Amino acid sequence: MTVYERVCNCLRSEGTGENAVPADVIAAARQERVFLLLVARLRLGEFAGELRDAAVIEALRARELGRVLDALDEGGVRPVLMKGAALAYTHYERPELRPHSDVDFMIPADARDTVARALTAIGYCRPAEIDGDIAIGQFHFTREDEHGYQHALDVHWRASNVRAFADVVTYEELAAHAVAVPGLGPHALAPSSVHGLLIACVHRIAHHNDTTDLLWLHDVYLMAKALTANEREAFARIAAAKRMRAVCARTLMLAREAFGGVDPQWIAALAPPDTLAEPSAAFVGGGLRQADILKSDLAATPWSSRIQLLREHLFPSASYMRQRFPRCPGVLLPLAYACRIVVGAPRWLRR
Repeated sequence: MTVYERVCNCLRSEGTGENAVPADVIAAARQERVFLLLVARLRLGEFAGELRDAAVIEALRARELGRVLDALDEGGVRPVLMKGAALAYTHYERPELRPHSDVDFMIPADARDTVARALTAIGYCRPAEIDGDIAIGQFHFTREDEHGYQHALDVHWRASNVRAFADVVTYEELAAHAVAVPGLGPHALAPSSVHGLLIACVHRIAHHNDTTDLLWLHDVYLMAKALTANEREAFARIAAAKRMRAVCARTLMLAREAFGGVDPQWIAALAPPDTLAEPSAAFVGGGLRQADILKSDLAATPWSSRIQLLREHLFPSASYMRQRFPRCPGVLLPLAYACRIVVGAPRWLRR
């Protein structure tokens, strides 16, 4: 039995507080980001201090997120929280048991400038990053608070930068079925169970090479086992409509293998009869190079916009280039573009 499987077995168990967990299992749980879950599940008293520290950090994050949501609400924007920040309060016994390094949320595409101004006004800064209308569907903001803790926001107006997954769910779809999250204040919304599970299934494949990361699979396990029969039917319909059946079946199968609790017949019924009908199925199994993803992006982009997509990747804005190459005189900026393309080319061909 691999150490990965032993971590899964421990997470399926109930503890008495007297459990002796081997050091390699503890180390693997930390690497897979399920260590706090393991400590709570097995009631490992020797690590109680780490649980308390995590609770303090989560309280800081929750307070800061409430401040962010208040500021956006004043600007007329009601974002929908996604991924870990939302799941910590909707599906976990205690929010500190679901670690996350940033807060993801979705906004309307036409609210980007409003959101950027609101976040800047309350002390957030945007790091240097490329932008664009096709290649990019998100931007990032960070702020260090008075305690020295770094708060990071990942603001989406599309679900993914990968074109095959970009429109898997829109802000309007999320907002129409969103649920309140009282633990994060009066302005906090999270996706419905169906949309939350769809996002979780897509995320690990679209952006993380079909990884078997246990924390993300545990998210899927919690959401999937909590669905009602009607919600399972609704999930199957939306997975088919969005041509994500292979992606969803793959993720749910891995979650079931790790933690159980998910109906195998439902998973089997989700799988498409022909994966060729789903462009996103090419991402199942991982192993794609950046060049392969770009090829997929071009195929998923209308002919009229393909040149713009390439331009946004190869020639980001001059303001971005000045931030990345602050010592480069303006007259040499074309050379900086050429250097960026040449140096970055090997990464596009690396698996």
